[in-house]
Amino acid sequence: MSALSISVPLAEAKSKLSELVDRVSRGEEFVITRHETEIARLVPAQRPSRHDVSDAIAQMRASRDRRSASAAELQAWKTEGRR
Repeated sequence: MSALSISVPLAEAKSKLSELVDRVSRGEEFVITRHETEIARLVPAQRPSRHDVSDAIAQMRASRDRRSASAAELQAWKTEGRR
């Protein structure tokens, strides 16, 4: 399981599917489990391209060299390319 994935029991996933899909559309990933065994993954249909990721990393590094990033900048970088 990825460090960024959140583990969700099957029964909970069934009862909260709409909520999970909304969260996935914002970039989160979930691993659905049955009796603590991974059985499925719920991930965004489209992931950022390598180019988009490389650009975001370059922007973060440039900003880090200039000054400290604001909380708003960090949040923007976190969600960039996930829409």
